[in-house]
Amino acid sequence: MIEGTAILKKAVVTQDEALNEIETYTERTVFVRPRSVYASEFYQAAAVGLKPSLTLVLASFADYDDEKLVEFEGKEYTVTRVFRRPDRDSVELTLEERVVNGIE
Repeated sequence: MIEGTAILKKAVVTQDEALNEIETYTERTVFVRPRSVYASEFYQAAAVGLKPSLTLVLASFADYDDEKLVEFEGKEYTVTRVFRRPDRDSVELTLEERVVNGIE
């Protein structure tokens, strides 16, 4: 069951005339179903310094193209884990809220 949309963002690096690298992002909107991070996932991730805060389920693995950033409900997240469900075509993205300038 789809419950919302998220924006998947993929970095694209180009160069200007002075050969400076410029990073921009391509964006696409996909349908998702949010779910909480299970306690076991949370504590395992915390043991290696990660703080997962949300998992988004995409209806199809074809909807995911190795994007590393996700915007969902006004917040930006970094993808920390991608899990393709073996029993169906869906994919789960475990996300960690991005910290910008020291502010979560």
